[in-house]
Amino acid sequence: MFKSPKFWNEDDNLIVKALSPLSKVYSLFYAININKTVPVSASVPVICVGNIVMGGAGKTPTVELICDILKDSGYDPNILSSGFGGYLKNVVKVDPELHSYLQVGDEALLSARVAPTWIGKNRINSAKAATISGANVLVLDDGFQNNSLIQNLKILVIDSGQEFGNEKIFPAGPLRESVDSGLRKSDIVLIIGSKNEALESRIHQIKPDAVICYAKMNVINEDEFEGQRVIGFCGLGYPEKFHRTLKEIGFDVKDFIAFADHHPYTITEAQKLIKAARNAGAKLVTTMKDYVKIPDVFKHELLVINIKLQLEDNTLAEMIRDTVGKQAGAQ
Repeated sequence: MFKSPKFWNEDDNLIVKALSPLSKVYSLFYAININKTVPVSASVPVICVGNIVMGGAGKTPTVELICDILKDSGYDPNILSSGFGGYLKNVVKVDPELHSYLQVGDEALLSARVAPTWIGKNRINSAKAATISGANVLVLDDGFQNNSLIQNLKILVIDSGQEFGNEKIFPAGPLRESVDSGLRKSDIVLIIGSKNEALESRIHQIKPDAVICYAKMNVINEDEFEGQRVIGFCGLGYPEKFHRTLKEIGFDVKDFIAFADHHPYTITEAQKLIKAARNAGAKLVTTMKDYVKIPDVFKHELLVINIKLQLEDNTLAEMIRDTVGKQAGAQ
């Protein structure tokens, strides 16, 4: 849990150069881990959603979008999550009324409001539990760097503004694996945000036959907020995207505070945020991912932005239905 450093967007930087040897070590361990794993087949189709940067691409709303597509098509999808940030490691079906983000992680807690969600370090065991409970499609959240399960459709999510940073492997840059590696194993690339022809060209240089789709973030409760004086805060991998969203909605943003990704808010921090907002004559506004981590006694002080992805065309939905239909028929 850390803030994305500024040098992750810089190439000619002394820190980047100093950390480059560690990036080679990270890449080596990643390759060893991937190569020693023999993926197994689940008894139902598996759709993988992932990214190749450390955070902020838009995986969580993409998972929600895919589940909506599947449910509209008559399927019963279940989500498999690592439960990152939670202390429970065995297979658990997330119950938003019972579990806290401390147990299952913030993303899994949100996903469970969309479709049945299972956390667990072992994705194979999570898949078995989900299918026994009635899932006929599995959506693997953040699965690009986990090949324990055979994935029938791999969706790579990229933020149009963030792209790949300085294209360096962690810790010299934001990448979990190389751009080449991530793109070549993807079946479809979903770009979230505005049209980016330079990014499309970069993708097609590496994978000429890449299928590229676009989606945009829609704020579903936007009408409630226009013109309000606010102080925004969030703990996201790419906080500038949320800051930009607040301005686009029409908020009068007096200040913006970025915490580390997956940041767990303390009572003291919540009190300081509320005090700052009151001193500025403003309201506090944050994301749903952050809202679930605010101590309950302070939640009434917050405005929360609710977002949904909207596809620009039907390509992604058609590929999902086609893949799931073929796999379900073959199993």
